[in-house]
Amino acid sequence: MTSEPDMLPNVSSLPAWLVPSVYLNWSEDWLGEAVAIASRSHEHRLPGGADGPQRGDVVVTVVGSEPGIVAAVELMGASQGEDWVSDEVFGPDKPVVWDDLFNGAAAYARSSGWLPQEHARLVLDGIAHQYKHGATGTLDAGNCETDELSPNLHVLRLLGHKQVAGADLRREERCATCERFVDVMQLHPHDDGAHAGETGERPLAELIQQTFLLCVPCHALLHPHAVQSQRALMRPSCPSCGQRGATKRIVWGQETNDSMKLEPDVVYGGFDTPVPTPDWYCPECHANFSAGAVAQRTLGDLPEPGPVPVPVPVGAGPVGTPPDGEDLWVPEV
Repeated sequence: MTSEPDMLPNVSSLPAWLVPSVYLNWSEDWLGEAVAIASRSHEHRLPGGADGPQRGDVVVTVVGSEPGIVAAVELMGASQGEDWVSDEVFGPDKPVVWDDLFNGAAAYARSSGWLPQEHARLVLDGIAHQYKHGATGTLDAGNCETDELSPNLHVLRLLGHKQVAGADLRREERCATCERFVDVMQLHPHDDGAHAGETGERPLAELIQQTFLLCVPCHALLHPHAVQSQRALMRPSCPSCGQRGATKRIVWGQETNDSMKLEPDVVYGGFDTPVPTPDWYCPECHANFSAGAVAQRTLGDLPEPGPVPVPVPVGAGPVGTPPDGEDLWVPEV
């Protein structure tokens, strides 16, 4: 069998003894499995052992939530989940809706194991039909306004990446708005069609085209948030300990006194501004760093910078003593 859409045979036209055994692999790790399949990574794995798929069996991998998305249909090249053949029966460039494969497919949701022969035939026929003619129904994109990722929406965009971008998915992809390279596992799906007023049922291909992967700050900008939560999302992670959302901006050149009402989310470094001037302070590990250090770490083409040493300005607050014995600047809060 081949992955060309016009060459996929109809399984029902084959002799009964040629109908392969079909193993349904419904992955609980829907995001990791979708990324592994879409990026052609070796992290894509099957249950092994004597009860797992064997050489010559067809494995249908389903990811996402109900009804789920068929991420791959592959022919086993070795026993006990050790290896695959190089030619896939079905690839991730054309997602298939699992719920439309045959009546009663919901009974196999969230399960892994063998499909009965009559169901295996219907599943393979349904995959061949959807691969040639598109999905027979539409899929609810979910609500990307919530904090939790929408599994089906995310999976569709990952698996449809080649169809949209014309290239295989990489482990780091550009955010659709700010165009920074971000680990795919950290990107959030955004249904742009729903927010453009295109509600109701949409064809699967159109839904994929209108779904974009965004970094966390950019996705937050597209939805209403409170100022405090938005500010926390936009603040950089600490290059020393990796803490995100807790860093505080350092305010220089401003004298403070007991009668002032101090801002809770900033720290005051004192009136004298040191050179180099750090912009951020991490209350978790007490590192202070500049905006340039954050940019270097994000782009990934320079080694991770350490905390920038800062002289203690007059009136900057007490000095702590870290474990290594060096003086540590502690800001006024």
